[in-house]
Amino acid sequence: MLQSTKNLKLSVIIPTYNRSKLLDFTLHSITLQNISRESFEVIVVDDGSSDNTKEIVYSYEEVINIKYFFKKDRGYCPGSSRNIGIMNSSSPICLFVDSGLLLSNKFLSSHLSYYNSENLHEISVLGLVYGIYHKPMDEEVILKLIDCMNPTTSIQEIKRRNISPDVRENYFQNHKYNISNLPAPWVMFMSGNVSVSRSNLIKVGMFDENFDGNWGCEDQELGYRLNRLGIRLEISKDAESLHYPHEIDVNENRKQGYHNCVYFNSKYNTEETRLFLNHYKEMTMVESIDINKILLEKKKVTSRA
Repeated sequence: MLQSTKNLKLSVIIPTYNRSKLLDFTLHSITLQNISRESFEVIVVDDGSSDNTKEIVYSYEEVINIKYFFKKDRGYCPGSSRNIGIMNSSSPICLFVDSGLLLSNKFLSSHLSYYNSENLHEISVLGLVYGIYHKPMDEEVILKLIDCMNPTTSIQEIKRRNISPDVRENYFQNHKYNISNLPAPWVMFMSGNVSVSRSNLIKVGMFDENFDGNWGCEDQELGYRLNRLGIRLEISKDAESLHYPHEIDVNENRKQGYHNCVYFNSKYNTEETRLFLNHYKEMTMVESIDINKILLEKKKVTSRA
């Protein structure tokens, strides 16, 4: 196991719960990165798994600098798990990755390439995630195309066939990958593939653990606070990842997501958070991205008046 933290530039934080197979895929893709292993660490925070997650993590300790933290199972708690990762990180940048993401071999270097000593505290970086909201008919195709030993090749093939692109990608393209000046860029802040300086995370209070217990919205709310701090949200087209298909209870997630959106709006009660809540109630988290379009139209009307 690599012990030195002298050259660490990046801490990859992965919360997980009873997904040892998917975690294994993610960790393997990390071993294929095109940067020095001495430049990053991996922090796995186990949310109380009863499977062989711990054994999977320690099977990688000879090839990557990896830390393992176990917390008692108290239900779905991604915010507090990520906060454990932040507080135990040893590098200036925290990169959040979900277990079950297959990372392209330039994933870490692509995130790092956006940061320098001058802008470290001014930006956060979003990467692309393919395969999250795929059509039911696409899942079988995606599974056939995935080679977990060669994630970069799998991602390129998924892209070539235009199967299940990142749900935000059309929006990114429409704005030429420059979303920082939008009224509500935080709606696109998803913690499966995003990096932020550790100091900024601590400055804004990290993830709000009051969201624990329900799925959804804890990442947008963190993005909201970072945006209010003036942190610019950059998009890395090269920080590509592929979500390995697994069972998701869409209706239950929607129910829990709405519960968390109500709490989010109760914290701030601004025009953006009210619109986000109302849009989510009528549509989905994905379609709530459109609140930027509504806010921009309202701004145009106001400027004409």
